[in-house]
Amino acid sequence: MRIIELAVSTPVAHPGMTVEQLFMACVEAGVPGIPYRDAKGRIAGKASMRNMVKVSCLPDFMVKHHHLLGDEIEQLRIPEVKAREMATLEIDSFILDDLPQVNGDAPISKALAVMENHDTTYLFVIDDHQYHGVVTMMTIARRLLGMMEADQ
Repeated sequence: MRIIELAVSTPVAHPGMTVEQLFMACVEAGVPGIPYRDAKGRIAGKASMRNMVKVSCLPDFMVKHHHLLGDEIEQLRIPEVKAREMATLEIDSFILDDLPQVNGDAPISKALAVMENHDTTYLFVIDDHQYHGVVTMMTIARRLLGMMEADQ
């Protein structure tokens, strides 16, 4: 099986795109991030919802001391005003250079190895600068479950 068969088609992020537009694109496609095409037209990184929230809403001290935080920390909640402000931000400064990718003919095992190497649960299927879609651990798990059921 070729990994391209599991690729979920998504839009590509671009300069000037807002956090809200990115979140809408990712939620509609059911993926945690999409590739970023720079002003020169090259896919040059990834726009990750996790990174946007981490950088915008999650101070480093909370991550470092997560074990000390209780469940009732009203003073540290993300206020609605902050969420609205974040939605209007342009994504350009949040783009990650790390671009886990495989070509469309790659087997599932190669995709899993690339994900593990990049410490991520998704990657992009790209052939000769042509973007085909996102493959996530969930899409792979669905396919593996289908294979298991077929064997029974």
